[in-house]
Amino acid sequence: MSLQIILYQIGILVIITLIGAGIFRLKIVNDQARNFLEKLVFNVTTPLLILTKISSLTLHPGILRNGLFVILFAYLVILIQMAAGKFSARILKLQPAQAVIHQLHTYMGNIVFLGFPLIDALFPGGEALLYGALYQLVSNSVQWTHGVIKLAPGNGSRGLAQFRNLINPNTVSLIAALVLLLLNIKLPRFLMDSLGGLGSTTIYLAMLYIGIQLAQSNFLHVIRRVDALVLAMNKLLLIPILLMFLAGWLISLLSSPISFLAFSVVILQSAMPCMTLLVIMAKRYGGDDTRAMEYFVVSTLLSVITLPVVICLLGLVEKSF
Repeated sequence: MSLQIILYQIGILVIITLIGAGIFRLKIVNDQARNFLEKLVFNVTTPLLILTKISSLTLHPGILRNGLFVILFAYLVILIQMAAGKFSARILKLQPAQAVIHQLHTYMGNIVFLGFPLIDALFPGGEALLYGALYQLVSNSVQWTHGVIKLAPGNGSRGLAQFRNLINPNTVSLIAALVLLLLNIKLPRFLMDSLGGLGSTTIYLAMLYIGIQLAQSNFLHVIRRVDALVLAMNKLLLIPILLMFLAGWLISLLSSPISFLAFSVVILQSAMPCMTLLVIMAKRYGGDDTRAMEYFVVSTLLSVITLPVVICLLGLVEKSF
């Protein structure tokens, strides 16, 4: 993929994000609108995007093989990110509450609100979105177990009980889409046009939501935080580059016939900025939600620069596939 196409797609995302920030600053929308957009994107448009895109695919052995790779590699990615977050928090000598947020944000990325729209824009057709949804499923399994336990220490049963949060509109739509895909059932055209059309609005609504989120923060204050910058560089650049070449070496060593598309999706999801939802989780479970918001802001702003770098490096790695 050429640099021009990459910059074009990311430029679209940046413009819509700036519009979101602008309409909030001009008081055209308020905080209630932000909450509404969050629910709309997470519960309606993204599930419809997943359902219509994936169910329209034609199943072949390569998709099954690549899907298994994505699941296994996603767990490896999260373990590496988790270890890196714990190590950097210790080096920075963060207080326990801050260290927890630092570690969780290192492996919990904005894979739905930013990852899905970007992946679908760069790799249209639905297959890439399938791999992105599988990565999200893995991330959710760690987020609602380890994440909640870390935020609410001493309450392990409560954390394990959060497995029920794996049942959400996105995972339900993924399962439904996989059933349709496996049975080779295609949705009628009028459903594809209506549901798919609504799902395609995800990219615009998600970017408006992120823009509103950013407009509520003090950029100049948070961008100077050393721990936030360290986290952002680890999460957005250093770890994805390490994973890129580590995975490429393993694939070459094992002679594993994994598609470059599946590989790219995993790397891109690992390079996403901090997760919006962690701010809400921190507040709910008594964590440092202020620090969580600061990390989100810094990583999201810097991702405008780092994502094109990661995508360009992926283009260099493509030659080995």
